[in-house]
Amino acid sequence: MIADYYHSQFREDIQEFMGDTTVPYFGHSWSCDCRGLENVPVERRPEFLICLYFTVLVDQAMHAHYRAHYDRFQSLTRYPKFCHGLGQFQKNPRAILSVPVENGLVRHEEVEPLLCPGMELFVDEVADFFTNHMPEVTASGFFDKLVYDPDVQIPELFPLLDPKVRNRIDYQAYAALRAAVEKSLKPGENQNGH
Repeated sequence: MIADYYHSQFREDIQEFMGDTTVPYFGHSWSCDCRGLENVPVERRPEFLICLYFTVLVDQAMHAHYRAHYDRFQSLTRYPKFCHGLGQFQKNPRAILSVPVENGLVRHEEVEPLLCPGMELFVDEVADFFTNHMPEVTASGFFDKLVYDPDVQIPELFPLLDPKVRNRIDYQAYAALRAAVEKSLKPGENQNGH
């Protein structure tokens, strides 16, 4: 189960992935070599990449949509930043999943079945985090902004124009995210979906 991996192994793997660096940035050469991924055992890479994806995604979404709360969020989480360039410009986190698949460092067939449980875990963890640490941010408000963010959303028009889009791991991750949000945060339920 990806939840077991996230709670028991992910932190250790992220430390191995990031290496001895004291700066929280990675991804400068991601499109070429996915540097750092070689430090994560092959058998744990699918789970690792999904957890890394949603960790970076929540960090970037907080920075983009809740800037007034970001410093506090960052001090509580200390999540890694997926960047490039001297100015540490943020990269789209979709590449965290798509590039290793495209480069053959992890197989699509290993990642795809973990997307739905991974995105459900993401939604639950974010809702729990806000409830317990930042109640001024609601999960429903956060996910409403995230699902429609232009750097996250993949409009349904794309697979209509090109049906091959449905087979891309980034599209499948977005579809799983939307389904998890809809499942967890149904109208009439509280912000945690309980």
